Amino acid sequence: MIAKLVRENKESNLTDTDLAMSTERLDRIEGILDKLIVDRQADRQEVGELRSSVSELRLSVGELNSTVNSLVQIVEIHQRNFERIIEEIQVMKAEIRGLQLENRRILERVFGPEEDWET
Repeated sequence: MIAKLVRENKESNLTDTDLAMSTERLDRIEGILDKLIVDRQADRQEVGELRSSVSELRLSVGELNSTVNSLVQIVEIHQRNFERIIEEIQVMKAEIRGLQLENRRILERVFGPEEDWET
């Protein structure tokens, strides 16, 4: 291809300097094109790697969603258990207050009013 251009340039009465400059320019353009081809191949490889990474990230996100859902269920179970425990504690406190009141009445019957208990 370059030889053809050189021949055509000779036929058009270009000087050797003009011919050298044209050849040099063509060489630069060819070098740029070669670099663009290499860069494009590298870009394709990077795009492939990025697609692979995106697929892996999608799988990871799916696994994380599953884990989060499991943890939410566990938290909900613990919350319900905690609420039941609080209810049971409130019932126990009420029973304790009732027992304390009953003990006071028994003590008052046995020993008289509370102010007489001092010895």
